[in-house]
Amino acid sequence: MSFSNWILYLGTIVMLMAAPGPGPLLTLSHGAQHGARGGIPNALGFSAGALLLMALSALGITALLFTSPTAFKVVKLLGAGYLVWLGITLWRKPFKLDGAADGGPASRLWSGFRPAFLLAVSNPEDTIFFSALLPRFLDPSHSLWPQYLVMAATWVVADLVIAVLLAAAGGRLGEWLAHGQRLKRFSRTSGGLFMIAGLMLAAVQR
Repeated sequence: MSFSNWILYLGTIVMLMAAPGPGPLLTLSHGAQHGARGGIPNALGFSAGALLLMALSALGITALLFTSPTAFKVVKLLGAGYLVWLGITLWRKPFKLDGAADGGPASRLWSGFRPAFLLAVSNPEDTIFFSALLPRFLDPSHSLWPQYLVMAATWVVADLVIAVLLAAAGGRLGEWLAHGQRLKRFSRTSGGLFMIAGLMLAAVQR
């Protein structure tokens, strides 16, 4: 992969990661609970999901979604259902700020990693994105696997930086949310947005 291709790839994924959507909203919400450090479990979850999709793309498995309407529909409905479930969970049980959070560090790590990972792997558009995007940055005249490794490492580092920045912003937001009914309203607003995103994803057509 040439340096110019790498710069183009980096710019593309940064815009993708920072674009408004369920992923940044999840990180902001987790950051409001746990501060900047709350972005690390989210980043690990998103990166683990992305690496899995990259591996499947490199093996040609995700190409199935391009050729099988049934496979696309199944993944789409699973992703939509998960977003709606996240939204209902937030709506019915508003999250707590760090001082009142349940569980220890391991529990918090898992609570940040799990939803991010599931969100990353359950979105069919992300799966197709990896299948469609990654080959555009590959140089077929050179070995492909080292190029995949460079793209994977770049993704993990960029994801970590952006997630920590978003979580830090969420942490500042958490200070404001700690007063009155703001936390409950924010949880319900976030939950509503997740449910809307899930319904929109369910309506996506090939």
